This record gives sequence, C-alpha cells and structure tokens, in this order.
Amino acid sequence: MKDRTREYLRNGSAVVFSAVILFFAVSASGVRADTQTDVKGAIDQRRVINPSTYGDIIMKTSLTDSAPDKPVVFKHWTHRTKYTCNVCHTDLGFPLKANTVEIKQADIDAGKYCGACHDGKTAFGRSECAKCHSYGLKADEKKIDEQLAGLPKDGFGNKVNWVAALQDRKITPAASLPGKPVDKEVKEGDVVIPVTKFSPHPPDVLFSHKVHTEQLHCSSCHPVPFVAEKGANPDRNMIKIISGQYCGVCHDRVSFPLNDCFRCHSQPVQKIEEPEGEDKKGVKKD
Repeated sequence: MKDRTREYLRNGSAVVFSAVILFFAVSASGVRADTQTDVKGAIDQRRVINPSTYGDIIMKTSLTDSAPDKPVVFKHWTHRTKYTCNVCHTDLGFPLKANTVEIKQADIDAGKYCGACHDGKTAFGRSECAKCHSYGLKADEKKIDEQLAGLPKDGFGNKVNWVAALQDRKITPAASLPGKPVDKEVKEGDVVIPVTKFSPHPPDVLFSHKVHTEQLHCSSCHPVPFVAEKGANPDRNMIKIISGQYCGVCHDRVSFPLNDCFRCHSQPVQKIEEPEGEDKKGVKKD
C-alpha cells in the first residue's frame, strides 16, 4: 500500500486528485444527513471531525422546541461494537438514509425499532428518556476513549479501524437479535472499479465484497443504490458520492470518511507501455 501511494505521489496525481475532491466537497454542500456536529446538513471536507460525534444521527422530532423531549442522538460507535449493521438496517427495518421513516413511540413500546433491544433487559429501558433524547447536551468525550480502548487505531472518523477490529476479533458483534435466525452470507471476491475521468490517473478503486457482507445484507446495496451488473452504474462519480449517493450513503456519514482517499483508491496506477522506438511524446528515437 505504501509503495502504491509513493508511486502516486511521485507523479503529482495525489495533489490533483485531492484538489478535485475538495472542490466536489464544497460544491456538494448542503446535502449531508444530519449529524450532531453538523446540524444544518452541510458537508465540508475541511472541517475538523470530532471522533466522539462522528457518525451520530439526529432523529428529527415533530415536537416543538418548548416540548420537554429533545431530538434523539443515535451514536453508531456505541452500537457497532455489539451488533453488525445488518441487524438494524435489515432485521429491524431502519433505512440506511437518515430520517426517511417515521418512528413512533408507540412502535418502540411495542418492541419495534429501538424497542427490540431497549426493553430494560437487553439494553436500558424506554423510561430512561434522557439517554437518547440528548441533542444539545454536552457529550462526554472521554467516554469514547474508555469504551473503544484497545481497538485498532485509525486517523479518520472515530479514530478506529473497524474493519481491522472485526477481522482481529477485537469486537464480535452479533449478526442477529437474541433468539432470531442469522441471515448472513459473506461473499468473497473483489471488484476493481477503474477511475477514468482524472488525469494524471489516480489509483483505481478496490471494492471488497467480503468486508461489506460481514456487516451488511446484499439487499442493502442491490439493486439500490447499485445495480448488480458490470457497467450498469455509469453516472457514479465523486460529486454524487459526496452528496450521499452510491458509496456516500454510508461513507462520510458513518463508515470511514471520504478524505481517507487511499482506503478505496488502493489499486496500483496502471503504467502505459511506450511503443518500442518512441519516447513519451510519440517522437521516434534514433
């Protein structure tokens, strides 16, 4: 990985690529799902990310500002050590996109959505309102360091390499709720996604099905947002990803952020062989 990155840096492509990403980030401002650090929904790759609030989802409420209950703050990092993404986003019916389904207190009381776990046995009960309705309250930033101590470190997002944590069994999240059958099929095989719209050419994207299906059901990605056929997603580009489409449904919102470019762009730069007897400009050599 380091050798590939050094090769890319030598030809100056990283500077161009990073500049384009920053331009896209500013252009796509205003389309991010709500997070505790960015309530208005604007996305800005230049902002400083707070590890303790990265991935937080603000669940909008229909209550007025004068009502006693504040909006719910859902902290992904406290949940992903216990369950895979599939449990909430497939089994419990939470869409991957925030605030696209109405969650009523009556549903929770009936054991649906959050109520499937928050019953006072599996997790704290529904009577402890302030633990969830906490928007605007100062977060205890030491808590994340204590609870995630010992996990593989990373330089982005929550500062945890969640893929390595799972592979090294530093965390063992359940793939289903207690007493429920496990609907999990880990898929092998990598997909190389060529990057053709930049010059100099940045590294191509290497997509790992295994890494993703260890956490998610295939239906989370197929047929929406990705049609499961080679070449069937021609409009996929960084502008749309930054605006929350395709990979951006998860990445830069909960999964590692998009400024960790070389986590995805990890395939070696393809070298173009020069025709024998010609230099780089196509001039014949003596």
